[in-house]
Amino acid sequence: MSFKTPILCDRRVYAFKGKWKNPQNDIAENIFYFIKQPLTLVSSYRNGREEFKETITICVFGSKPFAKEDTVTLDNGSKYKIVEMIPNFYECNILVRDMLKPRIESFDLVLE
Repeated sequence: MSFKTPILCDRRVYAFKGKWKNPQNDIAENIFYFIKQPLTLVSSYRNGREEFKETITICVFGSKPFAKEDTVTLDNGSKYKIVEMIPNFYECNILVRDMLKPRIESFDLVLE
């Protein structure tokens, strides 16, 4: 019996539904997300030349085993690769927050 309450996905906050392609599986999994920073162009230098890359930051619900270079398909059909992952931790009981291992509520993913 588990004493932790499950973290439920609020679809009003995580409004979009996308697909995440895990390289260990053949089947893409559903992810629920919202856009944290909209699509922008970021300049980078490669071989002495300036290149512009599309970058978007999304917040994905749940703790999935994301890795760099995984493929994420957004709800509009555009495919991006994961560049950076930042976990967001959550514990609802403030009395034991310091004594427990924190749970991952969501991930901030930077996609290019």
